[in-house]
Amino acid sequence: MDSTVRPPEPAAAGAESIRTPPGPALRGLILAYHGYRLPEGRPRSRLEIPDGVVTVVIALAGGLRLTADGSPRGASSFLSGLRTTATRGEHTGGLHGIEVTFSPLGAYRTFGIPMRHFTEAFTDLSDLSDLLGRTAGCLVDQLRQTDSWAERFALLDAVFASCADRGGAVSPEVREALGLLRADSRPEALTAISRQVGWSDRHLRARFGQQVGLAPKAVARVARLQRALRLQALGLDGAAVAASGGFHDQAHCIREFRAMTGLTPSQFAARRGGLPPGSPLDRVAGRVTSLLLPDTATDTETGTATATGTARARTGGRPGPGSCAEPRFSDSYKTAGPASPHAAAPGREAVDVGRGAPGCCPHWDSTHRPRPSTGCWPRGPRAGA
Repeated sequence: MDSTVRPPEPAAAGAESIRTPPGPALRGLILAYHGYRLPEGRPRSRLEIPDGVVTVVIALAGGLRLTADGSPRGASSFLSGLRTTATRGEHTGGLHGIEVTFSPLGAYRTFGIPMRHFTEAFTDLSDLSDLLGRTAGCLVDQLRQTDSWAERFALLDAVFASCADRGGAVSPEVREALGLLRADSRPEALTAISRQVGWSDRHLRARFGQQVGLAPKAVARVARLQRALRLQALGLDGAAVAASGGFHDQAHCIREFRAMTGLTPSQFAARRGGLPPGSPLDRVAGRVTSLLLPDTATDTETGTATATGTARARTGGRPGPGSCAEPRFSDSYKTAGPASPHAAAPGREAVDVGRGAPGCCPHWDSTHRPRPSTGCWPRGPRAGA
């Protein structure tokens, strides 16, 4: 395991940031726990981009303002599924909580219902009480009453291990295909991957919708974006990033950047300021997940804060390719907001605890099958349908 300590960001007095792997039974399902406490009066605005992980945020104090599609919303404790678009999150300080990052297959093993119900959406944690067991009803209160981070993480270990114990097995074909997509995310590789695992394209899409959340094509898009961000951080120029990142050409790379982050590659690089993947600003070891945004409401240089408005002007009121996806509300889930609530703070530890784990939990499907509405799926067919 990589246990190198990341360089700290200067933090205000009283800030805390504790990052640790889960207990041995959950490694491969959960990537890391991150406990954070930010003092009052230190506002932050962040852009969270597609990162290929499932995130649970548990708020112990304070809340977020989440802006997507120009509509700010309040949020506290929620689950964020896999996404292909970016979301803006803001807070004014006084934030205290825990962020749990799951591998996609680890989330399926833990929560045990089709992951497509969480894709491109944000689910209020209270709606998962049946999945998390009796403890979940008072989980936030128990975490608030616990004095140390170690005790809080141990409590989460117990809750999530109990869920995982009720699960079945992830399909070996899904696990293999997911690994192949991460290794080769070129558009032309998708059909070859289906043949390699012995499934039709349609069957593979359906099983990915169930166990991963995104269709293989969307998983490949996120993998290409993350690979391009790593190559860009190494100093490669745009043509080299496109060629080595699995894009058709540089124009394809720029279109995908805009569609998934709201920025061009050069704008994104300027905003990152040379930070490497897995920096103290990022939420996942070895990946680029976040940007700090200006405090002002608009940013005319990059269009970050006004990308939605600009896109609407170009498309007659419809969100354009540079806009962030709007959180949707279905009849089963109360949606909340984007990925990370915390600003970067000192001394985060880089850990790599593996990918995925087999299994699922059938409890939810047997008695509380979700009833997703069409309003929760604004663009095309559902993943895996």
